[in-house]
Amino acid sequence: MNKQERLALFECMLRIRRFEEDVIRLAMAYDYVGRQHLYIGAEGAGAGACLALHKDDVAHTTHRNHGYLVARGSDRMAMFAEILGRDGGTNKGRGGPWHICDPDVGFHSTSAMVGGSIALAVGSAYGLMKQKSQAIAVAHFGDGTLDEGIGYESLNLASLLKLPVLFMCENNAKPGQRPSSMLAAKHLSHVPAALDIPTAVVNGANVEEVHAAAQKAVAHVRSGKGPFFLQADLERWPGSHQVHAAFPTGVTDIAMAWDSSKIDGKHADWIKTYDPILRHAKTLLAESVATQDELLAVDQRVTADTTKARETAEKSPFPVASDAAKQFA
Repeated sequence: MNKQERLALFECMLRIRRFEEDVIRLAMAYDYVGRQHLYIGAEGAGAGACLALHKDDVAHTTHRNHGYLVARGSDRMAMFAEILGRDGGTNKGRGGPWHICDPDVGFHSTSAMVGGSIALAVGSAYGLMKQKSQAIAVAHFGDGTLDEGIGYESLNLASLLKLPVLFMCENNAKPGQRPSSMLAAKHLSHVPAALDIPTAVVNGANVEEVHAAAQKAVAHVRSGKGPFFLQADLERWPGSHQVHAAFPTGVTDIAMAWDSSKIDGKHADWIKTYDPILRHAKTLLAESVATQDELLAVDQRVTADTTKARETAEKSPFPVASDAAKQFA
């Protein structure tokens, strides 16, 4: 990868992080916004996979959807407005944070149902195959999806028909933590492997490792060889299941990548070891790909753009009651 590509991964992850941090601010400011399922800590998986896709590829994701939409270039102002239930939202305020859709960037649906995304992606892949399209479908889902019957059925059908679908599984099930998978199989990848689907397992906190594996997986799928299962192992962010809006690891300071004295608190180990943005920043600095000033400049620009998008969304009006039954394109 050249400097531009490696910096693009850094910027993509940072856009996701700054977006989600502003979602926390919105949830603190507006009681009705309620609980959010944030993508903080998984940016390496989302950015690494999404930047390997083509513009025409379609994707389906779960309730933890913000990161993928941001990575694919969805309008952040419209996303904020949707989360706020405003008329300027991607779905005119009618979908809410767990169902944001943006067909312009390949997201015809996002599903809050565990397992919902995997079947929809297989359906999309079948449609793309029948159309003889060069585009592929992507199913983004967590490890818990493989506990669902529809997970097995979707994998099996995709394998039988050699459908052009990438199964992107984010595995954050760790011993001692809240379980999200109850599979009898010792490894998640054993399930697709048993169905003759090629698999790869990567460190989800290493964005370049994810991206390299995603490029190979996408090439496999796009060449007509059938589905591929890519598993990104993650260490769950301490605020992953927060009920009340909070910053358990604080607002991310990019300078922590070169100044460890800025890292403290009970979650300091997660920040030092597992934060994918800081890990990548350290790598870029260590390999002289970027300077501290260059990384700070990217952060300044991304933060300013995100803040502007949020503030604009807050000015968007609520939908009018008379439009409740109106159909929108």
